[in-house]
Amino acid sequence: MKTGALIVAAGHDKDREAFRPMLPVGDSTVIRRIIITMKQAGIDPIVVVTGSRGDELEKHIAKLRVICLRNERYEDTQMFYSICLGLNYMEDLCDRVFVLPAKFPMFLPRTMKRLMAEEAPVVCPSLHGRRGHPILISREMIRPITSFKGAFGLRGALEQPQMQEKIREMPVEDEGIILAVDSEEDCAQPGVESGRIAVHPQISLELGRNEEFFGPFMAQFLSITGHTGSMQTACRQMHMSYTKGWSMLKAAERQLGFPILVTRSGGAEGGFSQLTPKASEFLTRYLAMEQALRREGERLFGEYFPEYGGDEPAQSADREPEGGEMGPGGAGKEPEDGERRPGGAAAGQKERKDR
Repeated sequence: MKTGALIVAAGHDKDREAFRPMLPVGDSTVIRRIIITMKQAGIDPIVVVTGSRGDELEKHIAKLRVICLRNERYEDTQMFYSICLGLNYMEDLCDRVFVLPAKFPMFLPRTMKRLMAEEAPVVCPSLHGRRGHPILISREMIRPITSFKGAFGLRGALEQPQMQEKIREMPVEDEGIILAVDSEEDCAQPGVESGRIAVHPQISLELGRNEEFFGPFMAQFLSITGHTGSMQTACRQMHMSYTKGWSMLKAAERQLGFPILVTRSGGAEGGFSQLTPKASEFLTRYLAMEQALRREGERLFGEYFPEYGGDEPAQSADREPEGGEMGPGGAGKEPEDGERRPGGAAAGQKERKDR
């Protein structure tokens, strides 16, 4: 079962002085620590919805192999709009999606693995009865959530009577699920300021002949192109020029000896790009081998470096959980009346045209 993650970092809260995703956390930042923790748990793909200071944030995480979606309407929409944007994009990318705002950086990889072991439509971690983040949502729940028109955003959608029976609350011993980093003062909390990312293996697969020509970056490029039907969209989401993308593609085709993309530009119906059957099968095998290498790398790491095998739990002050419109529980302010949010499949609709 493929599990992805959706991190909302569009900067909808205009009243806050601090830009939460890039606040310092130990030796990292809020957004980088969230992404790295997700990757440690084997979660892929990871989609980050950006908005305010989007160029700066996307550059900050450019080397972490994530997909960046830009919410151009972040100034006049609530967080639920960004959630729907991301969920609609990810609906056919994975079987389940972790959803959280970019302000809970201290949860542990082992917590993610425990949540992934559950098979309920919605799984929510809790600490001593207090629900936290991230929430794990199955694919079957995406459309009921994105079609919700009521108040309180995601929280309101999950509090509907017909949804409550689908939520499984999972008790965990991890204060990171409720430890929000909203301000510079929060960065000084015990367990945040000194919270360094644990040493962990970083395994990648590079294929080559005389030189390397196919690795994680190329695999992501082809995955996004195949998903969106647009090479131009893939280049934009990966912050590289169309010329560079085309050059990478042609270099890989020369080494592999077969075409990778079928492209069509212009015309009455617009252009498109799609993987050839042989390229699609090659990419599938590459990704499967990469996953197998990662699992074996984690096993060997535990064998050769057992002293780094444990998670260091976060410590928080005694504070109420941050619910708001994200969480399925806890207090939070209601979104403004008349909140603008995407409806159904129209929001986050995947681009299918190259221009």
